[in-house]
Amino acid sequence: MSNALRIKAIDALLPQTQCGKCGHPGCKPYAEGIAAGEAINKCPPGGQATVEALAELLQRPTLPLAESPVPAQIAFIREAECIGCTKCIQACPVDAISGAAKLMHTVIAAECSGCDLCVAPCPVDCIDILPLADTAAQAQRARADQFRRRFEARNARLARDDARRQAERQARARPSAAASDHAPVQSAIERVRAQQAAAAPANDYQKRLKIEASMARVALSKAEKQLAARGTPELQAQVAELRSAAEAAQAALVAAEAPPGASAAGVGDDREALLKKAKIAAAMSRAQLSKAQKAFGEAPTAGQQAQLAELQAAACQAQAHLDACQGTIEAPLTPGEQALKQAKIAYRSARDAVREADDKGAAESLRQALLASLSAAEQALHAAEAACGKPAPELLRTEKRPIDPALRALKTELAYARAEVSKLQRRVPLDEAALERARTRLAEAQRQVDAHARD
Repeated sequence: MSNALRIKAIDALLPQTQCGKCGHPGCKPYAEGIAAGEAINKCPPGGQATVEALAELLQRPTLPLAESPVPAQIAFIREAECIGCTKCIQACPVDAISGAAKLMHTVIAAECSGCDLCVAPCPVDCIDILPLADTAAQAQRARADQFRRRFEARNARLARDDARRQAERQARARPSAAASDHAPVQSAIERVRAQQAAAAPANDYQKRLKIEASMARVALSKAEKQLAARGTPELQAQVAELRSAAEAAQAALVAAEAPPGASAAGVGDDREALLKKAKIAAAMSRAQLSKAQKAFGEAPTAGQQAQLAELQAAACQAQAHLDACQGTIEAPLTPGEQALKQAKIAYRSARDAVREADDKGAAESLRQALLASLSAAEQALHAAEAACGKPAPELLRTEKRPIDPALRALKTELAYARAEVSKLQRRVPLDEAALERARTRLAEAQRQVDAHARD
């Protein structure tokens, strides 16, 4: 007997439950294992009778069943508890369960082989395995060939489905021959996206101006309603101020939405306010950029570089808006104007250093050195103004006397004495003795301050 015929004969003796209790994914794989020399006592559904039939066919000694025999049985779904998950349908080796996703499932009794493979996957445990009576058990064993055909048909269907999915996956992976026909369309889409990305900063700025104008109008409307209810002078002044702010915001929005080169005649009297606002915004943007550059140092990280780029773009945008408000782009500075600008910056820095030294009570030697630097910066400023053709401004400096530490201590004591008197006057019950001592302390502190001032 050939090996194929031997496998077929062995498979014909098995119960075809396709339960996998033998360790194989079906009865035919177990038949192939037996033909290769595997033990014949691993089929609990077949019982001892199957072991004896296999021993007689293969001329092997009869062995006791390796596990307890499994009687003929059938699955039963408690349909009221079924949630329609389809897990039992996927597990059934003979397609004996009917149902669909989120719908009730039921077992086709005439097709069930009793493998109990549907029990474990059920998430709600609504499947029971019921034993069959002798007559029904004999009828089930007689349907072994039917179970085999259904098992093979199911495997063939699964193989076809898998092949179809593989073909679809490969078809999607292959580039479409018609893709080149859409290249011009794709190029046009990319150009539009690039244009939108380039216009994004301006659009964001206009959006911000729209929000500011809307908020200004809302604030003005609320104030006008309050003024109608209570016509106080304070509310009138507030309404006037809010109206000016709303008009300025609207003018800024109109100027931002105007096309390049458009006339600013429609802005009217608010042009100066708009220009002032644009100058402030540009100065703040430059200050933020400068502050970030100083804080990040010479070797900024990648995140800091991105932040610097964002601040740089914001500064450029604010400057562009300022140029648009001014109507013309400022011409580059001449060498004389550049020197004058640097001289002004140096003079301002020297003046601030002197003020800081006075506030901190620096030593007289340091203060004199700073005053000398201030005088030199002032002379350099006059020279730069003369070279630039601009007249020197009339400077009026007021010498501020440094605060006397002794006077500061006396004034501090006076403030503490006043606070103590005020606290004791509010205390209940009133402590006359403590209040009198506090008043004496206050009088003495005031006397010392006055005496120091006369000296």
